[in-house]
Amino acid sequence: MLKFLPRKKIVLLLGDAVIIAVSMHVAPFLRTGVWPHPADLLSASNVVALLVYLFVLYLCDLYNIQPPVEKVRLALKFFVAVLVIGVINASLFYLFHLRPYSSWVLFISSLLTLVGFVVWHFVFIYLVTAARRPVRVLLLGAGKGGAKMAALLKGRPEYQMVGFVDDDENKQGCRLSNLPVIGKSKDLMDIVRKYAINKIVVCISKTIRPDIFPILVEAKFKGITVYEMPTFYEMLARRIPVEQVNDIWLGYAEVSGLQRTFYNLKLKNLLDRLLAALGLLIASPVMLLTALLIKLESKGPVLYRQKRMGLDEKDFDLFKFRSMRADAEVGGAVWAQTNDPRVTRIGKMIRKLRIDELPQLWNVLKGEMSFVGPRPERPEFVNLLKKDIPYYMLRHSVRPGITGWAQVNYPYGASVEDALEKLQYDLYYIKNGSFLLDMHIMLRTVRVMLFGIGAR
Repeated sequence: MLKFLPRKKIVLLLGDAVIIAVSMHVAPFLRTGVWPHPADLLSASNVVALLVYLFVLYLCDLYNIQPPVEKVRLALKFFVAVLVIGVINASLFYLFHLRPYSSWVLFISSLLTLVGFVVWHFVFIYLVTAARRPVRVLLLGAGKGGAKMAALLKGRPEYQMVGFVDDDENKQGCRLSNLPVIGKSKDLMDIVRKYAINKIVVCISKTIRPDIFPILVEAKFKGITVYEMPTFYEMLARRIPVEQVNDIWLGYAEVSGLQRTFYNLKLKNLLDRLLAALGLLIASPVMLLTALLIKLESKGPVLYRQKRMGLDEKDFDLFKFRSMRADAEVGGAVWAQTNDPRVTRIGKMIRKLRIDELPQLWNVLKGEMSFVGPRPERPEFVNLLKKDIPYYMLRHSVRPGITGWAQVNYPYGASVEDALEKLQYDLYYIKNGSFLLDMHIMLRTVRVMLFGIGAR
């Protein structure tokens, strides 16, 4: 259930939580000379402060530990984050009359956490980098699947690609994707020993010859990890390589997002409707102001109603605030464009802030959509895309969402190529769906909204 959250990030987050708890316990002592009672660690003010700290650090992307790391920039990011957190916590403490902290205690606590964060993150990154020995990977199959796997591993220093093994005579001795083809499958075990291989990734897209399986079994029982390309790719990229999977792989795959669990059958729909009703109530002043601004700027309806395809390929009317001219699609449905000239001035603003999506809370309340799921597409585009993209219709096996795994990982799509890329994320979401993944996507969505990533 935590496949989407790497263990290293969990360790980093737990270390931050310890630093926060210690600083909030030590700061009152440094100010007053009296140790707080141990039970104070679980006080409302400390729990709120801890949650605010972790939430803001997450929004600031301070758990992205991919090297190389610019130390000065990382320290400055922590300084800004702790400053923002201090203001938020001070406001919450006094607004909700939580256990009163003096300004000095808050300042000392913030200073301790800042120093602790910087030291802990630098030490953690150093230990991870120092302990990292690149895993030596051999790719079996130098076709499209192998090229796609090589492209993914190229940007990952923890893996060292040795080369390809392929039985095509024309590829022997050649370099493909800047890697050498170093032999054929019959020589696999000799190659494994010669090049000290740790992992073999089977990237053969077509049916694997029966004589290759005994060699793979021998390699596995010699301690070499063997992966199918789609499985290894999914594990690293958090998406499914649609063009490299087949019915057999999908048929055997565990699809947790469609299992008949209490969350999938009952709880998710209930939470969606409750949050949608609450969201409509809270957002009503913003929605009324948006409606007024749209009406004042241009003629036409405030709301834009559009047919979309939802669960089980059933059409429904999706609602959005109108962000384009009223005559934007008199010639029929077209893909949205970067800097689309049809978008109004108010439309640009509400798109950037995602305010145009607020009326979809009504779709969620009606049960036509969920908060998290694949974005619903227009039937006209679905009929086009399903002809060109394998397994495209599988995305309609769950309720569409206001946000989704594709939306927080890939920019706005406006082409068949974009739809193919986003389907890889949608299928990953359906295959690995869970309450924790939904919460992760919601948090990532907040970050996207705050920093305006992906709007078009």
